[in-house]
Formats: sequence, structure tokens, C-alpha cells
Amino acid sequence: MFYIVEQEHKLDNLQRLAKLGLYVDVISSNNSYHPKLTNTIAVYVRPVNSKHGFIIPINHDEGLNVSKERVYQILLSANKLYTLDKKYLLYHFNLQNAIDLSLLYSMIKYDKLEIVRDNNSLNYFYNRFNNFIKVNQLIPISKLYESCEKVYEKVKNVIEFDIPNNFDFYNKTATNVFFLLEQSGLGIYYDAFIEMFSPKDPLYNITGNTVLTSYNLYNVTSRPTNAFNSVNFAAIPKSEKHRKSFRPQNDYFVEFDFDGYHLRLLCDEINYPLTDESAHKQLAKLYFEKNEITEDEYNQAKQINFHAIYGKIPEKWAFLEIFERIDRYIKDMWNKFETDGEILAPISKKSFTKKLKDMNPQKLMNYVMQSLETSRNILILKDVLEYLKHKKTKLALYTYDALLFDFDKNDGKQTLDELQNILQSEGKYPVKFKYAKDLCL
Repeated sequence: MFYIVEQEHKLDNLQRLAKLGLYVDVISSNNSYHPKLTNTIAVYVRPVNSKHGFIIPINHDEGLNVSKERVYQILLSANKLYTLDKKYLLYHFNLQNAIDLSLLYSMIKYDKLEIVRDNNSLNYFYNRFNNFIKVNQLIPISKLYESCEKVYEKVKNVIEFDIPNNFDFYNKTATNVFFLLEQSGLGIYYDAFIEMFSPKDPLYNITGNTVLTSYNLYNVTSRPTNAFNSVNFAAIPKSEKHRKSFRPQNDYFVEFDFDGYHLRLLCDEINYPLTDESAHKQLAKLYFEKNEITEDEYNQAKQINFHAIYGKIPEKWAFLEIFERIDRYIKDMWNKFETDGEILAPISKKSFTKKLKDMNPQKLMNYVMQSLETSRNILILKDVLEYLKHKKTKLALYTYDALLFDFDKNDGKQTLDELQNILQSEGKYPVKFKYAKDLCL
């Protein structure tokens, strides 16, 4: 078949075409499994401006199978390389310069690119053998090719989108960070985890006593979700039974939790000084005009601060300097948005434009603050992962204002001290420290 490329002279021709630009779609052994648990079956490539694509078999019975290294050389030759999901691609090929079309679409359109891989043959095999890890080896290569062709037709227009100036921060830095973060997984008590979380199929992302997570940046603010196999790892229930189903793969779970994180981020933006004392407690002293704060007053202050972070200034305390500054910050941001049609978030320079629906000053501020939180954390995660590269201690989970480590005591207390220093490097964001043998921290 003309679209199957397996002979060396055809591979050479394809490599020459790749220099003009290439779209790549990796076919793993099973689309339902976490990519870390799969192998590469074949690779679909579509040269830019070509009328059709090609498929290169790597581990499929219907082909003469080309080595991954040879395919890698072809992909490296591409002047520009496009793919549907770059983080997924990294599980098969280390191609740092690939352009993530799903990410590009979400940043331009502020929406998710919904793609379904199916045709009658794929549906038939997945209905019968969905939990078989090598199901894609059973599917005729012609049908895999057809599926990839249909996907390309749905995404080809995204290739024409202009790349925004802020794209690399997410496409390169963030994508690589979350790819590396996914590698360690979370330790679990298998039976307890299955009972409490009811994953769709344990085979999809559980190996031994480790469950794998999956971060997704394809949303309006780029604040990542983390869900896979019907389990939301970004919102693990607080119940003891749920949390006791996790266990460290090393010695202890250690969690560093930023104190009043969103509040401190906002205060930094408006140049309102806070000390190392609990941010909520500091403001509670202002609200209630006393130095000794009760638990009830502290909780009231948290609620007031939470509303303020999202632009709801309390009338009773609107005269306070912090709320006057927040109010001015919101109004200035909205005026700039109305005048220029765009607001750039701090750090990442992510653009929020009038393409966004139903915008208002408070909603815009919320988007900017979420983007600021995410972009600052991405840089922290990058430093943390670099520091842990040669240690047994691993970063196991990221949940917005908290980082969970799987700590190996052989790394020593100094490792925890260094991690704390990385998190608090700017001196404005103190962290709290907790540890346990499960997630009941």
C-alpha cells in the first residue's frame, strides 16, 4: 500500500519532505492506557501541504517494522513539527520543539479541542479487547491510518494559527515539567484504592502498587487539571478512608503547603506588604482590631479574604488600604482590557482578550490570578525537579498551593531544607510542612 513507508528509500524521501514541516501522530499499543504503560506501534506523519499522510510501522504485524531510532531521525529533520498532544508525544519521542496543537487551540480559542479517535474497525476492537494492552496491534494498519487521517482533517486548520509570543512558556517549559512530574506516580494500597476510587479499569494506569496521574493544560487559564481513568487527583476527597489508600513508595509523604497563597500573590501584585505570619491571621487582626484572634474570627477572615481574592470587596471593610488597593487593581485591569482589548498575565504573559465570553472585572481578575499562580508554580516545579534529579525523593503530586513529595530518609533532612528554600526563594511565600505515612497529613 502506497501510504505505508517501510523501505529505506521511501524513508529517505519522507525525511526530505519533513524539512518543509510535518504533523506527527503516535499510535501507541492502547489508546485507553496511560502512555507510560504503552509501547509505540506505529507513527503517522503528514508533510505540510501534502494531500495525504503516511504511516510508518514500528511494532505491527502488517509491516516490515522500522526502528524507533530511524523514525526519530525523520521527526528531528522537520523544520516545524506539529502534534495533537506534545506531552503524549514525549512518552514516545524526545522532541522538545514539537508544537502542541491542542495547546495552541486552547490559547487562541479559550476552548478545548475535542477529538475522538474512532471508525468502525477501531470501535469493534475496542469494544471487544479494550483492556488488552496491545489492542492496536490487532487492528489492521489501514484502519489505524484512516483514523489518523480523520484526526488530521479536524486539526489541520490549527496549523495555520499564528503562534502567540507567550506560547513557548507553556509548550516547552510547562509541558516538560508536567511530563517529568508524571513519571513517579503515587504509591497506593491496591485493594483500598480500587474500593475507594473505583477506576474505570485498574489496568489503564496502575502498575503494581503505583497509580499514574495525568496533567492537562488545555483550559482557559492553563491551570492544570489532573484526572485519569475516572479519578480526579486534583481533588482527592478529605475522608480518612480515601486518604489512607495512598502510601509512600519510599519512607514518608511530605507536603509543603503555601500559606494563604492566592492572597499573598494578590498582595504582591498590589504592593501590599505581608510578614511571615499567617496571611489570614494578619488581616484578621485588621478586621477585628485586636492582636489575639479566636478560631471563629480566623475562619471569618478566611472567608472575607477568599471573596476579596475574587474581586468581591466587603463593604464593611472597604475603607481599609488593602481593599482600596484591590479595588484600584481590578478597575485598572478592566480599563486596560476595555481599551487595549487584551491583558497579559504576569510571568507567562498569557493573553486574555475579548474573545473570552461574558467577561467582567471580577472574572478577568480571577483568570489573571489563576494564571499567575500556575506560571509561578511551573517555574518552582522546574527548579524542584532539577534539584531532585539524582535523589531517591520524588515529587509525587502537585495541587495548586501544595507540593507532595515521596521522601526517602536516606536523602537526609538537608533535602527537605533545600526544597523549602526553593519554594521560599523569593522570601514572600512561606510554606507549612507536614509529613505522614499516608495522605492524612
